[in-house]
Amino acid sequence: MDITNTILGAVLFSFIIGPIYIINKNVKKKKNQALKDLNQLSVDKNDKFIDADFWNNDYGIGLKAEELCFIGKHEDAVFKDVIRMKEIKKCTIVKMGKSGVPKQNHDIVKLSLHLEFKTQKDMHLVFFETSPSHFIIGEEVRLATKWQQLISSKI
Repeated sequence: MDITNTILGAVLFSFIIGPIYIINKNVKKKKNQALKDLNQLSVDKNDKFIDADFWNNDYGIGLKAEELCFIGKHEDAVFKDVIRMKEIKKCTIVKMGKSGVPKQNHDIVKLSLHLEFKTQKDMHLVFFETSPSHFIIGEEVRLATKWQQLISSKI
């Protein structure tokens, strides 16, 4: 009786823990690949990122000593940018709704960081944009706020 309960418990335990382990391993593998992709953009590949974040398997942003690296995928387009921190004059968050400025987070259809430069044209780093496969905003608002504060403190 104890042996059958032990075997049954071990089998049930493996059915619960096995998928969690596999999912966790896949998420870690995707994050490491995204970090490699982000590092490939960087001019100095030997420096480590001071901070880096990835979300929705489509976006990533990282900060090294003097540069900001950004990867974004929206539908079929891929965006890769390397920005020198010395060139940034101002960084603000832009939230766009269907009809202008959204009143709440669930009304946001596009979220980006607006970077104003000293010598070149302004740029938007898109953190969220609605699409048929991606229509609910999650942690993007928190990440955009974090990166706006981080960039503003470095300039």
